[in-house]
Amino acid sequence: MAGTTGVNFAALGQAIGRGDGYESLSQEDAETRRVRGELKAALQRLAAEAGGNVLGSVDDRWVSLAQSFLAHQGEQYGARRIESAHGGYEARFDNLDPGWLRFLVIWAQRHRKHAFAPLPVAEEIAADARLALLADWGTGLYGAPVCARSIASASPAPHAVIHLGDIYYSGDDHEVQKRFLAFWPEVPGARNLALNGNHEMYTGGNAYFDDLLGDSRFAQSSSCFALRNNDWLLVGLDTAFDEHDLHGGQAAWLQQLADAHPGHRLMLFSHHQPFSAFEGQGPKLVQKLAPLLGAGRVAAWYWGHEHKCVRYDLHPSWRMHGRCVGHSGFPYFRFLANGRPDRLVWERFDGKSSYMPGGVVLDGPNAYISGVESLYGPNGYVIVELRGRAVHETYCAPDGSVLAEFDIPAV
Repeated sequence: MAGTTGVNFAALGQAIGRGDGYESLSQEDAETRRVRGELKAALQRLAAEAGGNVLGSVDDRWVSLAQSFLAHQGEQYGARRIESAHGGYEARFDNLDPGWLRFLVIWAQRHRKHAFAPLPVAEEIAADARLALLADWGTGLYGAPVCARSIASASPAPHAVIHLGDIYYSGDDHEVQKRFLAFWPEVPGARNLALNGNHEMYTGGNAYFDDLLGDSRFAQSSSCFALRNNDWLLVGLDTAFDEHDLHGGQAAWLQQLADAHPGHRLMLFSHHQPFSAFEGQGPKLVQKLAPLLGAGRVAAWYWGHEHKCVRYDLHPSWRMHGRCVGHSGFPYFRFLANGRPDRLVWERFDGKSSYMPGGVVLDGPNAYISGVESLYGPNGYVIVELRGRAVHETYCAPDGSVLAEFDIPAV
């Protein structure tokens, strides 16, 4: 996040590598020395990715912790000043201040991993339920609050609003309150659900489990959920408590739910992806859910984690419709090789194998990142409507305007 923390990541990484700010590197304990090495490498990677006055983050625990620490604890522990950025206050520091690193390690050690909550029972949902899906939305910036206002004012209103994880930078209590709960769409009568993300787990998941799920607006006792009607079984999985995996007997729990509802179509929600045409795969998820996937029981799967909006073709082996909707609030760089159109378009890409379908990916400028709109891809959200055994999807821009509609047919 080069601008919002005012960080020169390249210079900071070099300074951390040299040990600037320490009278002698021998003063370091082993843990601080190890963290310093990890931070140096990760900050150099972030420096290559970040740019402008725009929030940025990488899937690295220590970088995310450092960003949270400097934003909220930095003034106390060595940041030189606090400056306003994008309507909030962030710590601004420079390459002369790496002495805060020892305090970062102390602060991080306070974040013990939260206990995993018991898996829930399935609850009823309306036959014609409308779901509003957000993912990687917890920034409080750019298109994120606009998405929330559009969902809150939508007509007809959604029956459930579901977040698929990631509150930036490391999902601590301050960020859960200020970047997530403060902007959550208020929809009277709607069920509010939120899945766990890897960034929440960088601080042990404590604020997610205690503050977010403990908020009176959320009807969740677990980081998983299960909803059912006469046609559908909707299940949210926690793929973050153990990184890109299923902790706590979730695979067996899901199999039991599916066996108890043999005629129901199964729709899954998670933070991490089972597969990707653009980034890493999900072998642990696929292995643990192989019986359901191989039997064609999963009709649709919605995930985030990747900062894109991707609608995959029907999976040739699993007969499943895969969807990545991780574009709700994070500023992500556009990546298409055939130029950058100045309007929103759906670009087709080819499948790679019998296990990797093709599909379409949303591209275009981000109107909510002032001054560098053309560099970043669009934010947005998805409305999923259950229509008997069929599904109707509406892909929306943050202001609620419709970008595309698609039907998953009944079988």
